[in-house]
Amino acid sequence: MTKDHPGNGKNQLSTDTSISAVAELPEKQPGISSHEEDNAGAVVFLFPPPGRKPWSLSRIWLACKLCLLDFFAPAHDSGARDKRVEMLLDRHEASSNLLEARYSRQKLWYLEVVAVHPSLQSRGLGGGVMRWILEHVHDDPLYLECTREENVGFYESFGFRVAEKVELVDGASQTGEHVFKHWVMVHPGNSIL
Repeated sequence: MTKDHPGNGKNQLSTDTSISAVAELPEKQPGISSHEEDNAGAVVFLFPPPGRKPWSLSRIWLACKLCLLDFFAPAHDSGARDKRVEMLLDRHEASSNLLEARYSRQKLWYLEVVAVHPSLQSRGLGGGVMRWILEHVHDDPLYLECTREENVGFYESFGFRVAEKVELVDGASQTGEHVFKHWVMVHPGNSIL
């Protein structure tokens, strides 16, 4: 499933299989699928630039269903958590706007999720998925928000660089125990920095 820059209120949704990568263990070549493997070891949510994927009847139907679901049964948590999510989405949108000002919005991809099943980590599966992603976006710029400091080096090894370090502090606590950190990282593609 894909949406155009999550968090900005202009969500476009799709079930295109071309945005999901299922990579096999390193001795085999990564493939593209959302149906071939029931037990995929990795998952990717890769959002193309606006207008890259044409609307189809199935995409319109899915978007309508999701809008109705959000309207009639919105997901809410406690007020404090809603506030944190709102802060995070506002920060995400600000970071997106900065990157869109630097790189062409018509070429800027967003990598929301790359996850490898814990039992399959440290076997090269994540690297295979990243190679597939970089090949898939060709030479277009790509950005992500890394939420684990220990993963920053992994992304840097594929040519990403930290564009911004973000720290969101829960207003109730200034002690640092409720600080959410993430690193906005960008792979410039063939863009000139």
